[in-house]
Amino acid sequence: MIEKRKYQTVFRRFKELFRKEILVLLRDRQTILLLFFMPAALIFFLSLAVGGIYSDVMVGRKVQIVVENQSGLPKANLLEEKIKSSELIRPVERPPGIENDRIFDYGKAQAIVIIPAGFDTGDNPVEIYFDPVIDVGYKIAVRSLITSLTAEVVMGIDNMDAVVANLLIEKTAPNKKFPDPLQQTVPGFAIFAMFFIAIPMSVGFLREKRDGTLQRLFTYPVGTNLIILGKFVPYYFINIVQFVLMLLIGVYIMPAVMDFSLRLGAHPWHMLPITLVVAAAATGFGVLVAALGRTPEQSSTLAATSAILMGAFGGIMVPHFFMPMFMKKLAMLSPMYWAHQAYLDVLLRNADFYIILPKIIVLTLFAAVCLYIAGRKIKWM
Repeated sequence: MIEKRKYQTVFRRFKELFRKEILVLLRDRQTILLLFFMPAALIFFLSLAVGGIYSDVMVGRKVQIVVENQSGLPKANLLEEKIKSSELIRPVERPPGIENDRIFDYGKAQAIVIIPAGFDTGDNPVEIYFDPVIDVGYKIAVRSLITSLTAEVVMGIDNMDAVVANLLIEKTAPNKKFPDPLQQTVPGFAIFAMFFIAIPMSVGFLREKRDGTLQRLFTYPVGTNLIILGKFVPYYFINIVQFVLMLLIGVYIMPAVMDFSLRLGAHPWHMLPITLVVAAAATGFGVLVAALGRTPEQSSTLAATSAILMGAFGGIMVPHFFMPMFMKKLAMLSPMYWAHQAYLDVLLRNADFYIILPKIIVLTLFAAVCLYIAGRKIKWM
């Protein structure tokens, strides 16, 4: 009976601490906008901004090519027709009086193909000029295409791909290395916003310290762990709500304004344990910043700077697959990297839970270390 009353008292005290934090947060409308509007705006605008880049890199675009037929004979005409009808090529006309280099300087085309006089008799080969800044992947693809089409014309083959298909069969699974814009931005900026919870936590904590509220709390029979828990749980639930709302935006709103839809993978329910742990890591970081800061300005700067640096290193600001090897290794120091990769395991790689588990463990350890250090710091205030 005594134990039951003890637990009821602890729960009642925790409920009051929880209620106090929620009321403090709700009075700060600017913070509410920061926590929910900022990630939504980042997802919306950055997904639209990088959509074209992702389309070029992962989906493919047509390369603008000037095709000049200086021969006019049957084989040269056939080759010109094949090149212009290719799905990879968007033929453009050479502007009058503009030389090759100036065409590239003005961005009128990415390549120039010249079928010279004497091609039909085998005296002169086809000439290709590339824009020096063209992506190497497109350069290789265009060169391979022109080579294949030229071989078809010279050897009298209707379809070189059909001939090669009988000799070579590709067994590779579809490319799943690169996330699409929504797979990159929705979980990425949801994580980024979750770590920004440190700003309102630290400001509220220091306000309580300045006003004497925190000192008065310690005069009551309220343990340090209960005070930390009272600050942790409200923001923890807010972080979970943040992620759910950002996911709904990615699933239902973004496909209506761009050509991508958010694919949730084969095991979308694996996002639940990931989100619970990421919310704990982000809130634990917030508690740590709240305990370390001495002034509201100092804690706000520390929280914002730390979140931005973790986002930059962790593959949120710049996609991880674009980074050089040194930066990829450095990214592993950021908890946002482990969180984002865990979500990509679900959304992109259809990973089983045992693949995600090590990342969950890393994030759990990060949250535990943050809370432990914060607890030690608060005891000595």
